[in-house]
Amino acid sequence: MYRDLQDRYWGAPGLWNLRKCDNSSCGLVWLDPIPVQEDIARAYKNYYTHWDSSFSKSNSLVRQFRRHVKAAYLGRAYGYGQRSRFGLLAYLAPLARAGLDFSVMYLGSVPRGRLLEVGCGSGTILKGMADLGWAAEGVDFDPAAVETCRRRGLNVRVGILESLGYPANWYDAIIMSHLIEHVHKPLELLTECYRILKPGGRLSLVTPNIDSAGHRFYGSSWFHLDPPRHLRVFSVPALKMLFQKAGFRGLKICTTIRDASGAYIGSRSVRRSGQYEFGSKQSQGAHLWGQAMAGLEWAWLKFNSHVGEEIAVVAQK
Repeated sequence: MYRDLQDRYWGAPGLWNLRKCDNSSCGLVWLDPIPVQEDIARAYKNYYTHWDSSFSKSNSLVRQFRRHVKAAYLGRAYGYGQRSRFGLLAYLAPLARAGLDFSVMYLGSVPRGRLLEVGCGSGTILKGMADLGWAAEGVDFDPAAVETCRRRGLNVRVGILESLGYPANWYDAIIMSHLIEHVHKPLELLTECYRILKPGGRLSLVTPNIDSAGHRFYGSSWFHLDPPRHLRVFSVPALKMLFQKAGFRGLKICTTIRDASGAYIGSRSVRRSGQYEFGSKQSQGAHLWGQAMAGLEWAWLKFNSHVGEEIAVVAQK
């Protein structure tokens, strides 16, 4: 599919190839060759999950207004707090609403329900779920990321989920944001999640979508290819088959425009310069481009449900 790609973001050495499954009902793309597990940590030396991305403390009127809309929307859509008509304002801004849905990983409220985030990074999502009433725990293989979480008061362990021996039938929910594309054995990961979920428990997962509008437009410059860290980039059919092999049956799968603007800005930079610097200040023109392209993707989604930048899955045991 693509040959001799470089690391565009964090400077890992080497050239990387991507291959695509020939079966049209699959569409999975994978790194070839896949780095061995003993070497892959080198690709994460400067990775963004080391950063402490704590929530802003700003109390400007605009931020207060956004927080009120968010709280009202989450109460109305997911049962977090009281329902309010104020939350209807979120429906006027579909790009922002996609971010609100993602902030709770598409999960309704389960007061004091046990929740585990696998690959919790710096803990931004985990902290948000704990603040909403979940008994939240996390696990990450990166000691630097785990230390960041612990400084935020979060209950997080270092290691690989499959090796930590969590009890069976224990969690009400497990969440994974942009993790499954990084792991060497995704089926084993999902099977372990199934084992430790309670009957009726839910696994919520978000991952890049190889069939997205962004990939169709930018090709080898697409932001979410991310060699050599993304070992596989899934399509909706490929991910559905994987969940079914792991034992899950109650599947809700969609594609979303969450952070599509950021993906278009990053892809634009990669196409122009061969790289993109996370956290760098972007021009107003780049931001306008990202917003415009995300808006076009939102419109395209009305006609093709598989073109969103990310795949979101909520699966029930």
